[in-house]
Amino acid sequence: MSNLTPQNELHHIHLEQAHLEKAGRMHWLHWLVVFFSLLLTLAIWRFSENQQNEKIQNQFQRETDQIANLIIERLQKYEDALWSSVALVQAMGGDIDFQHWESYANALHIEEKYEGINGIGLIHAVPEGQRDEYLALQRQQRPDYRIHPEHDHTLLLPISYIIPVAENSAAVGLDVAHESNRLKAALNARDTGTAQITGPIVLVQDAEQTPGFLFYAPFYRNNAQQTLAERRENFTGLVYAPFVVHKLMLGTLGRDRRQLEVSIRDEGTYIYNENSQQINQVLKEPSARDHLHNSYTLAVYGRHWQVDIWATPSYHRNAANSQPLLILAGGIAIDAMLLLLFLMMSRANRHSLAFAKRMSNAYQLRSQDLQKTVLRLEARNQELAQFTYIASHDLQEPLRTLTNFSGLLLNRLSEDRDEQTRMAAKFIDQAAQRMRNLVLNLLSYNRIGERPQLAQVDCAKIIADVRADLSSQIEDTETEIFAEQLPTIKAVPAEIALLFQNLISNAIKFRRIGEKNRISVVCASEGSDWHFQVCDNGIGIAEENYPKIFQIFRRLHREEAISGSGIGLASCKKVVTKHGGKIWVTSSEGAGSCFHFTLPKEPRYDQEI
Repeated sequence: MSNLTPQNELHHIHLEQAHLEKAGRMHWLHWLVVFFSLLLTLAIWRFSENQQNEKIQNQFQRETDQIANLIIERLQKYEDALWSSVALVQAMGGDIDFQHWESYANALHIEEKYEGINGIGLIHAVPEGQRDEYLALQRQQRPDYRIHPEHDHTLLLPISYIIPVAENSAAVGLDVAHESNRLKAALNARDTGTAQITGPIVLVQDAEQTPGFLFYAPFYRNNAQQTLAERRENFTGLVYAPFVVHKLMLGTLGRDRRQLEVSIRDEGTYIYNENSQQINQVLKEPSARDHLHNSYTLAVYGRHWQVDIWATPSYHRNAANSQPLLILAGGIAIDAMLLLLFLMMSRANRHSLAFAKRMSNAYQLRSQDLQKTVLRLEARNQELAQFTYIASHDLQEPLRTLTNFSGLLLNRLSEDRDEQTRMAAKFIDQAAQRMRNLVLNLLSYNRIGERPQLAQVDCAKIIADVRADLSSQIEDTETEIFAEQLPTIKAVPAEIALLFQNLISNAIKFRRIGEKNRISVVCASEGSDWHFQVCDNGIGIAEENYPKIFQIFRRLHREEAISGSGIGLASCKKVVTKHGGKIWVTSSEGAGSCFHFTLPKEPRYDQEI
């Protein structure tokens, strides 16, 4: 309970009111919260934007890696076709005629299986002294066959066959030794025994005159190619495939399946370039130039290709995500609502304080009247308590006199006297005894909480004392009482003794006739409370009567059936409540009752309940 006087309490109210008025205004802390919330929004937006850019960059990296790998894989596929053709030539004894080559090439289905390739052909290595013999052999099946153009190199490398013939007729008889890029790659293939491609050239059969290259795979007489000298001595020709680069890239990558642009340079010279005005515009944008452009250097069969890959504007549009902007807009909206909330709270607080001031003024006007009313009620309460004590105390003397004389009268009345007179005297004596017990119980009820002296109470010893006090009732009713693991608590010893005595006495009183009476007292620790249970196997209580049994003077049975004052359980409730606990019952008729009550481990005794 507070010890503040009304004047002191009013002073504290004024101080608290001034503090609330100050706190109700928009404080610098509110602006700080809004500022840091806005900073957090910007940080999350920036983080989300970086995450999105990183995701786009990773996706772009995967797709560009795939393009570079596709170029390598496609060239490896063509290389496999060339080496298969070399194997055929070797299997035919180191050479093959036009008819067999044509049948073989048609069986490859070049147009279907090798997109981007212009054809597949055979080049014979013809020393200068064997030119006429070579021409005579070729003209047996193709009378108009000739070697062209003329050059000064001693080694002739004419294209003997190229399938399909119609698309590549201009290449038939072309001596690849006439031009440096073609010749250099052919000699590298001869000397290394590996597949080689030429530098950038324009194919004679390409009407568009776009960059292309030749792909060579050498074959040797008797397959002798262990050393450089053996390779040069036994070199008999090349299987080759001509490529127009833009057709190769179309077959390899397919523009309709990607949103990336590619350019390829062979040692500085563009052999393929998709850079359009659109791409050039993309390259002017720093974000695209810095994040969405990759460059690869590919070592391909004796050449070094520089492959550059850019994202197109459509790639940017498709990869773009509105999530960062949504986060930014949502965060700013939340910050705005937070600021609005602070303003509304400040306004509401001012209205509340104004209302509180009006209430305070009204309270001050009525406080004196309320104080007078409280003083009158306290005086009246003290008078009632004094009256109850005096009445219950002073009633004992006439009741004692009445009891003594009614007992004397019963002793003097002989059995042969009027039976009706004896019964009247007996009723007087019983009524006086009941009245005396009622007065004693009422006096005991009023004394609960008068002068509480908290002490350590051994509940097991309390139960032992109750056994001794109720020993005659326990023996007469053959009652068994079981008490297990009862704690030592801090409480008012006399009141705890009264609590247990009333509960055990009731359990004995309301037993079932003809059945052995058993009472158990147990306790368990539950957090900050002790939870006690006093259970019996008596007549039980109907659920609708639970609220009634703890009311003073409230009885469920007639006096003639079971004696009692109707104060015992009310006293139990008063003891438990003053100790800060709760009491309740669980029962059903004919199945016994369990009275539960809790007592706090740290007592908070209240004398004013």
